[in-house]
Amino acid sequence: MLRHIFSASLLAGVSLVAIGCGGGSGDAPATVAAKGTVTVDGKAMGKLSVMFMPTKGKVATGVTDDQGQFSLTTNTPGDGATVGAYTVSVSPIQEVGTPMPGMDGYVKPGPPPFARKYTDNTKSGLTATVDADASKNDFKFDLSSK
Repeated sequence: MLRHIFSASLLAGVSLVAIGCGGGSGDAPATVAAKGTVTVDGKAMGKLSVMFMPTKGKVATGVTDDQGQFSLTTNTPGDGATVGAYTVSVSPIQEVGTPMPGMDGYVKPGPPPFARKYTDNTKSGLTATVDADASKNDFKFDLSSK
């Protein structure tokens, strides 16, 4: 009898944990498709991280390809961003596998190929407003190298 009670309580506990960790789709905010292009002095640039920081809500991010194009992600890859106003930052992506500070072979990353202000959404001067109409959500950011 004790064994059955233990088994039932163990099964109930595992079920509650699984339900609690599910983060079901009902928890995710509604998003709308959003994309854009990043250029530096008019030239497309790949391997850049683009971050849309909302005044409230979830952050949306993207990564530029070789043509400087990105699609935003909030909940699942490429799902877009929530409707609203954002400040935007752009940063170079660090290569995976680069040694960490203090490790042999570590080389401090050089400056970004654009003005450093763009790496901070509070100083970049870049803003965007994601509209409920996805056709209006194609953003262009031309960064200055100076």
